[in-house]
Amino acid sequence: MPKAAPSVVEAILPLDADTYTITPTQLKEMMNEDKRFILLDVREKWEYEMVHIQGAMLMPFGELPRRFREITPGVEVVVYCHWGMRGLDAAFLLQQLGFKSVKSLVGGIDRWAQEIDTEILRY
Repeated sequence: MPKAAPSVVEAILPLDADTYTITPTQLKEMMNEDKRFILLDVREKWEYEMVHIQGAMLMPFGELPRRFREITPGVEVVVYCHWGMRGLDAAFLLQQLGFKSVKSLVGGIDRWAQEIDTEILRY
């Protein structure tokens, strides 16, 4: 008998959420430890100009398929967007393109602004 259609969570999250996502607290810990990683902002340029996480590299999601070679291979990548959906899509795409260690920031920059940097603009 065929398996029922996936739940919303199964359909959105690629495989195991713990493997492919990172919380704002975990990201802040990585930053505090000076761990080497690329922080990739996949929002649009106007969003980035309004507010972004310090040190992030802007690469809008729509440009990712043609610009992914700008990302250093072999380095862990943390992707974020506004609320987390584009980030998940981008992380999954990068995994499909051969990047081994890619995580998406749960809740995007909005959750980051609520939990870590409460001084930055929320939109």
